[in-house]
Amino acid sequence: RKKMTFTVLQLLNLMFNVFFFTDENCEDKPVFTPSRLVVKNNDPTSATCSVKNVYDIFSLEKSLGNHTRNATEILWKVQKMTEWEMSPMCYYELADHQCCSKLPITVYKPPDSVSFSFRNHSGPLLEGHQYTLQCEVHNVAPVENLIVTFYRGQTALGQLQSNNTEKKPVTEIFTLNINTSKEDDGVQYWCEAKLELGPEGPQPPIVLSSHQRIRATVLCESDSKQTHTSVFSQEVKLIICLRQTKPITHNFFKKLSLVIMLASFISSRHVSISFRNHSGPLLEGHQYTLQCEVHNVAPVENLIVTFYRGQTAVGQLQSNNTEKKPVTEIFTLNINTRKEDDGVQYRCEAKLQLGPEGPQPPIVLSSHQRIRATVLCESDSKQTHTSVFSQEVKLFICMTPSTIYLIYTYSTLFFKLVSSLPQTITDSTTNVPLEDCTTLHLKIMFFHFVFLFLSLMRFL
Repeated sequence: RKKMTFTVLQLLNLMFNVFFFTDENCEDKPVFTPSRLVVKNNDPTSATCSVKNVYDIFSLEKSLGNHTRNATEILWKVQKMTEWEMSPMCYYELADHQCCSKLPITVYKPPDSVSFSFRNHSGPLLEGHQYTLQCEVHNVAPVENLIVTFYRGQTALGQLQSNNTEKKPVTEIFTLNINTSKEDDGVQYWCEAKLELGPEGPQPPIVLSSHQRIRATVLCESDSKQTHTSVFSQEVKLIICLRQTKPITHNFFKKLSLVIMLASFISSRHVSISFRNHSGPLLEGHQYTLQCEVHNVAPVENLIVTFYRGQTAVGQLQSNNTEKKPVTEIFTLNINTRKEDDGVQYRCEAKLQLGPEGPQPPIVLSSHQRIRATVLCESDSKQTHTSVFSQEVKLFICMTPSTIYLIYTYSTLFFKLVSSLPQTITDSTTNVPLEDCTTLHLKIMFFHFVFLFLSLMRFL
């Protein structure tokens, strides 16, 4: 019905213009306030049209909304802007002509999303090649007011604007060609869409960035021949670009060999630590051997292994093996335990030191195990061990002088109590011995020492 009404109004206006001269540049033409409207789709809006004098025919031609008129002013209101292209016309009529003004209206919709990609490409880039950046802006209006900027890191590479005059929401793709250089390696590429609607539009302008930021991996390539040497192992892919346009010297091959050695070391990613020929708790004052095993490394003579007690280095070792191919090497270090070592973590660290030509800082791998030591105390001279055996359990309790005195006091009171008991217990009705006193004493002693053990645990 609205479309039909609009069509009829246009037809009447056309017929009127055949007989009357319509002038948009007349001296006292109607004035709109504001002079331009920028409205978000589905939002309400309003404007006022005013004239200087009173005219018999003074009206507003529109396709949406309602208007009210007094002598020299018309108020136009829209509850919900549902049209994408409209321009209300305010006019008055004289005997020989019609004087009018039109209100420019821009209806906008922010983009739903912005996405970024490389057109027809995925994976690493080659140095010196041309690639196409692509920024796709979804469901935006009017697209001709959209400005898209491409970025390399925080540096703007270029700005593009559409020449599409469609007023309804569309999805538009913007592209920009770039030439890669080695300096682009690791740089993030992304794009940004800004809807620039002028001073009557939202301030600051609506800006939406791409949710993807693509980090470029650029592989070097000479302008002529090129050879790629690759080392693949699990997560490792090392590309070495050999530029044959430059003289290949002995120093070049030296650097190349170091890089290949490094790749071999990284690919192993396996360093383990253990106690040699021992498992379980450690005894205070005894000697044990830490063992660090580095798997599949070359050259092993460049490997430095450091043993740690917590964060303290307790020793550093280096192999005298001159084998150049990858080997698995075991490094050992003797330690003497103390009571203070109880609960401390032991670990080892392997560092491949390849000199100034190698990677800086050097690559370091730590053992994936960290052994937490349990140290049971033992004196070099006097010592008392109280042990309780139950299947596979052996518990050592180290007694200090104050602890021994505590046990002595409890034991004295206990044995005085036991000595006062009768030697046998008999049934009062049959006068038959039920249990030998020695057996009873042993049972009581067992529960007594359990109680002592629980008490001692509070002091140890």
